[in-house]
Amino acid sequence: DVERWLTIINLQVGRGTEFRNAAKYMGWVEPPIVSDDSDSESKKDGKSERPPIYIPNDGILNLDDFIGVYLDELRQGKFWGIAWDLAALGEALPVKDVFRARYDHMYCSSSLLPAVVLDTISDVACPNASEPSDHLPVCASFVRNKV
Repeated sequence: DVERWLTIINLQVGRGTEFRNAAKYMGWVEPPIVSDDSDSESKKDGKSERPPIYIPNDGILNLDDFIGVYLDELRQGKFWGIAWDLAALGEALPVKDVFRARYDHMYCSSSLLPAVVLDTISDVACPNASEPSDHLPVCASFVRNKV
């Protein structure tokens, strides 16, 4: 049952890349954006609203498609997401220690020097009660290099 699976891993249907990819595998197709010259609220800022993604009533997520959802997660580097989903489904991977690495980086040219760097770390796996996201802030302030 796709809705039950999505509710377990994302707490509701309609959240997460698993939902978006499952909907596509099940036959949801994003409709073409139609230009409308009306003065509607959604167009006042120059942006048009995206249509909602939904699971088609007649959609089927077969085993190959289910595997495809998770292959898409792997291709996006969301290893943590797969570990989270498995744990939520009662099949937690063995954890020997908290994963400690950095995927996010800030780059600057030689004309700048880092003045202050906020290095955020967590001693427990994220997301958790104090860090609701797996993305911890990466923050720095730069000054001009006078060389």
